[in-house]
Amino acid sequence: MFCRLLILIIIFLNLSPICSQNKQEVVNFHDDKFLKFDTLFSNFKLIESNIIKDSLFNEELIRLRLDSLNRLTPLELTYNQTVLKFIKFYIKQRKSQVAKLLALSDYYFPIFEEYLDKYSMPLELKYIPIIESSLRVDARSPAGAVGIWQFMYYTAKEYNLRINSYLDERRDVYKSTEAACQYLNKAFNIFDNWELAVASYNCGRGNVTKALRRSGGELNYWKIRPFLPRETRNYIPALISVIYVMNYASEHGIKADTTYSIDTHTIDTIQLKKPIKISHLAEVLQIEQSLIEDLNPVYKNKLVPYRSGEKFHVVLPHYKWGVFLNNEDSIYSLLNKMEEAENLEYPLFSDIEKIKYVVKSGDYLGRIARKYKCKVSEIMTWNDLSSSKIRVGQKIYIYRTIK
Repeated sequence: MFCRLLILIIIFLNLSPICSQNKQEVVNFHDDKFLKFDTLFSNFKLIESNIIKDSLFNEELIRLRLDSLNRLTPLELTYNQTVLKFIKFYIKQRKSQVAKLLALSDYYFPIFEEYLDKYSMPLELKYIPIIESSLRVDARSPAGAVGIWQFMYYTAKEYNLRINSYLDERRDVYKSTEAACQYLNKAFNIFDNWELAVASYNCGRGNVTKALRRSGGELNYWKIRPFLPRETRNYIPALISVIYVMNYASEHGIKADTTYSIDTHTIDTIQLKKPIKISHLAEVLQIEQSLIEDLNPVYKNKLVPYRSGEKFHVVLPHYKWGVFLNNEDSIYSLLNKMEEAENLEYPLFSDIEKIKYVVKSGDYLGRIARKYKCKVSEIMTWNDLSSSKIRVGQKIYIYRTIK
């Protein structure tokens, strides 16, 4: 009760960092704009006009099933006509895709659950990547969000995911899952409500805070829903529906399409001693290049890096893993000869360093930009500044390349 009262006071008095961030019309990219790539969720507009009336679709039974799931989670799994429309949409119009997701979930859900448990978060949050990416690690939205959890570039940097000429850790299922848990956990600590935290994953904490103010201080997703961005109004209904469909797919005649199953017993990893070109490795091991790329989506430009003091791994089918280990010296010798024949030079391995700068007396953005050899416009973008005015004690974040 105290937390709810405190949130209301903060909203109305407009004294918190959350509220101050949202005086601007543009949501802070650090604060979190997660844009999605999703073939299920983006087509919700079909539901409104094309839902098929089905006398065999037992709505009361669906309500009872959802109620039983609701008793097992801190999330509020509300049943209403909007949620029902989503359920019908997935079962009627996306049946084959649900079958694919059931197969993929056997591999991905245990990974998600491990990190959710680590942060003591509801395990039902594991269904968010279905809404975000349809469980595709290589997903990329038109807005530039990448990976199974769909991180935008600067949000990824905020949560320490590396993106450079070799790597994009937004495509690393383990590291991106931990980053997503950190984001959601932080959002829950702000809103003290899981539905609002999840909504902020879609539109940003700033937009949720605006909706809270515009609603008169309501702390319930369904009551602030009219004040949220259009896409976010359907985000929670979509999530609730996915939770239902994934738990009761068999009752609706949907079974996992095992052609999409990932068997963890058939793959293993090797640690590299040098940078390699994936096409070279594929040729030496006599394996399809596309298979190595699919098993290692974190690597960009079809190259695997190497840097002293760091460990870079390649996932291989188990039957080729043994071949590599048993012939390691000769394989590296062949790889070296292939590089020499192509006169291959690997791009410089670099990372982005995040620097926190505290504004001092006499500082202005031009001076800070010169100090860190960047542009004023870049500093304004990195920090979501609407003007060049800064104040003493203000924290400014700078991003620069390190080698």
